[in-house]
Amino acid sequence: MNHIFGCPMHYGVGAPGLINSLDYLQSFCPELDIDILPEITRPEENLSNLKHLNSVIASCSQIAESGYHALCKGESPLYITGDHSSAIGSVSAAGTYCEDLGLIWIDAHPDINTDKTTVTGNIHGMPVAALIGMGEQSLTRILSDKPKVKPSNIVMLGLRDIDPPEMEFLNKLHIRYYTWQQMATLGIQRCIDETLQYLSHLQNVHISFDIDVMDPAYLPGVSVPVPGGLLEEEAFTLMHQLLTGLPVISCDIVEFNKDYDISDRTATFTRQMAHQILTDF
Repeated sequence: MNHIFGCPMHYGVGAPGLINSLDYLQSFCPELDIDILPEITRPEENLSNLKHLNSVIASCSQIAESGYHALCKGESPLYITGDHSSAIGSVSAAGTYCEDLGLIWIDAHPDINTDKTTVTGNIHGMPVAALIGMGEQSLTRILSDKPKVKPSNIVMLGLRDIDPPEMEFLNKLHIRYYTWQQMATLGIQRCIDETLQYLSHLQNVHISFDIDVMDPAYLPGVSVPVPGGLLEEEAFTLMHQLLTGLPVISCDIVEFNKDYDISDRTATFTRQMAHQILTDF
């Protein structure tokens, strides 16, 4: 049984368009019946260089608790949320529920900055770091104190905007990744096959899909677009094979921002991707 959660997260990046984008999706595709969790606002002490830290922690904790309870009931959660900091909550739910979680991160960005390496202070650039136990401790301790995923259990796909400190982390931690350029050179099917083989020993996998992995020339409705990226047919092929080839227990679709969308192209893609995930789960 599937359970669709939503949360209009925007504090992780500060893009105001994310605040109303989930309500727009709810009206655009009412058949999804999204269980919307409100974004939580907390007072900020301004003691950290991380923007809106307390609000992000509170919202991610709510997502994590809701997702964990859904998993315990035998449900398969799909999270349709705002900025990618929400994955600290969704992946914490899966990583607390099971002992050895795999994580497939489909994104233009590796999101593995920490409070020490961030230039912007935006927490949506830090979820992978938090989930492996790096950086600001309050972000690493959602639901439990242990790391939620091992670096050796991560595959990143579609990267094309990597900060220098992030590249150092990827190489030092031996995280498996494929840039968009590598996927174009090797062929998407080879990247899919290698990902399936690399994670084949795991019993539980979470897939986190950031819409900014797509080419913004065709799907412009994201807060941080990066030139290039996947085309729709490639994305649906990728997700179908991952979902049917691995024991996926939960998924994210993040970063739809209606303020930048044109003619509902990105909203339509988000709807179609949600239906594919629900079909293939």
